[in-house]
Parts: sequence; C-alpha cells; structure tokens
Amino acid sequence: MRMLVHLGYFVQDGGGSRHPSCYWVAPLSRLLLKENPFNARSLTFATVHQHLVDPWRQMSAWLRTSSKIDAAPNAFAFAHEGKKVYEVCSQDPQYSQLFSEGMAGDSWLFSRALVAKCRDAFEGLTSLVDVGGGTGNNSKVIVEAFPGIRCTVFDLPHVVSEPNQTHTNLDYKAGNMFTDDLPHADAILFKWVLCDWPDEPVLKMLKQCKKALTKNGVKGKLMIADHVLGHESCNDSRSMGTSLVVDMLFMSFLEGCLRTEKQWAKLFSDAGFNNYKITPVGGLRVLIEVYP
Repeated sequence: MRMLVHLGYFVQDGGGSRHPSCYWVAPLSRLLLKENPFNARSLTFATVHQHLVDPWRQMSAWLRTSSKIDAAPNAFAFAHEGKKVYEVCSQDPQYSQLFSEGMAGDSWLFSRALVAKCRDAFEGLTSLVDVGGGTGNNSKVIVEAFPGIRCTVFDLPHVVSEPNQTHTNLDYKAGNMFTDDLPHADAILFKWVLCDWPDEPVLKMLKQCKKALTKNGVKGKLMIADHVLGHESCNDSRSMGTSLVVDMLFMSFLEGCLRTEKQWAKLFSDAGFNNYKITPVGGLRVLIEVYP
C-alpha cells in the first residue's frame, strides 16, 4: 500500500499507534472503477494482455533479426507470426471486444476534454468529417456539445455497417482514407489516427484532406488530436518519459511513431498546407489546427 500511495492510486489517512491506517481511492484509481462511466479499465486490461506483453518479452530477439531482408517489421509481428495488431484482434473475439471497449472508453474520456478545452476550434463550424471515427463516440460528444455541427464518421465498411445511430445530425460513410475521396466539410478531424502510420501514408492522407477541404474554392481546416513529442505543454521530465514509452509502443506494435513539431510541420508543408496552431488538450495530447 505504501507503493500505491506513493504512485498516487490511494490516499492514506491516519496510521498512528492508536488509529490504524485507512486508505481512500484517489482520482487516478477512479479511472479503474467499473461504475465510473469514463473509466479506463478495458484499455488498461488490453494493454497488459498477453497479446501486447509478448512483443516486449521478445524485443531482444527481434532486434537481433531486424536487419535481415525477411525480418518482421516490428516486435509485435515477430511475436505473432507476422500478424498485425488488427489481424490478431480479428482472430480473438474476446480480445477484440476488450480492445474496442478500451478505444471507445478513451474516446469518451478524451473527447470531453477536447470539446471543453478547445471550444474556440469548434465554434462557427457547420460540418465536420471524423476520419477513422469508428462507431462514432467522438462525434457523438461533439454534436452534443455543438448541436449546430453535422458530423460524418468516415471509416471502413465493416466498421460503419451497423452504427448506433442516436443523433439526427450524425451520419456514417464507408470508405478507405487512403484511396477514396473524403466528403467536403468545414473541418476534417483525425483523432489518434495519424500516429499509427509512417510518414508516406500519412502524407498521402494529408493530401486527400487538402483536396477535400479546398473543394469548390471553399477552404476548411484540418484538426489533428494527437501527440507532439517534446511540446512545451508536456515537456517536464515525467511527461517526456511517458511520451517516449508511448513512442516505443507505437514503433514496436504498429507502423507509426510520435512526431515532433518539426516533423509535423514538414508533413503539413509537403502536403500543401500553409499554417498550423497547437492547443494543449490534457495529458500528453494536443489539438493541431492546420490551414490550407
């Protein structure tokens, strides 16, 4: 319990010779309570599941083979016979549900912080396309906070085939972000998507966005809710350490990485965008508004 108190999961009260210690749940551990509607239980359990722990155990073995031509692209593929994260999820329904619940819970939690901290970014918008928006949790929070915005969730056909439609100003459109034209809107939003991919496909997606945002001569803006590695809003030693661990996770399990402001700026410039603005949201994530 001393360790858990020190780490901030519990608060200790008392502990003298005549009064035994009492321990109270701290704000951090409330994120693990099932009754908390914004809990992070599923995301935590998905992170410590064997599927994600095994690659860390085999990191050394993968590094010794990574220079070979036929080597696995990352530690996850090495530990799972060449399979990617989403392939493993599709073959394990129980873990797939846990993973999906974790992502959905993170969306509910983060999206509320996003609309609270970045209200100015949404004011005046009448339409928004949420690319890779899944089942629409993020968009539901946006339309509840801003009833004047009509949101379209753009994702793969099997993701949006049976959406939970509960809002009149929320639509779903099936498509591939790499190959299909995006719907025109006042804003296009990527939440926690671009960090999954290396620079080449990200640049391709950004060019697709530029094309959609400037259609018919009307210019919208791109909104990216993501990390900016080393940004001043989370540049203390503890936050930087956490960011570097997350960066390792993305490089080891997926195909992307966290990017510095300089790396983001180059991608925006190469895609034809002219300017950008960064607003801290909370924790390690920020909102980047990018303008054609």
